Amino acid sequence: MKKFLLSVALVALQFGLVQQAVAEHSIMTIDVATLYDNYYKTKEAGDKIQGRFDTAKAQLDEMIASGETEVESYKTMIEQAQNPALSDEARTEAEKDADLQMEKIRSMQQEVQMFRQSTNSQLSQQQATQRQFMLEEIKTVILEVAQQKGADLVFDISTGTNIGLPSVIYANPAWDTTDEVLDVLNADAPVAPANEPAN
Repeated sequence: MKKFLLSVALVALQFGLVQQAVAEHSIMTIDVATLYDNYYKTKEAGDKIQGRFDTAKAQLDEMIASGETEVESYKTMIEQAQNPALSDEARTEAEKDADLQMEKIRSMQQEVQMFRQSTNSQLSQQQATQRQFMLEEIKTVILEVAQQKGADLVFDISTGTNIGLPSVIYANPAWDTTDEVLDVLNADAPVAPANEPAN
């Protein structure tokens, strides 16, 4: 019976110590994905990027339409070059014109491809930069609120998303035991030989 009472007393003591430790430390949770999605500056930045995307798409559509016009001109030149009523000299000239037109079309195709790639790259970079900027602003406010509330630890509880911030946004620096663990790890390290003085 004494063993049972002693066990109950130990469990109660441990439970009390755990509750006391929890009460001494403040833990905050934040859903960073929700903050990011609902931050007014995120919407503003998204609208700016979308505007740039729409402008680029309009330019690309113009380039493609211009290319299609050049293709139609090429088809007409080929038909003219195949006209049996043309003299050999006129046919040769029409074929040269068609070849030059084809070179122009290929050049335009390359320009369209380069424009598409560079625009996608620029817009992706701008979007990533804006995202990082917004996340830094959000993190700054999280840390301010955490300090006001006296939080020792702040967890991001966003699920299924990689928003760009670590899961632990803040931890009390006093909790860092890296140096202590390193001392234990290096406790049995061989002593480096002392450098002998040069003769």
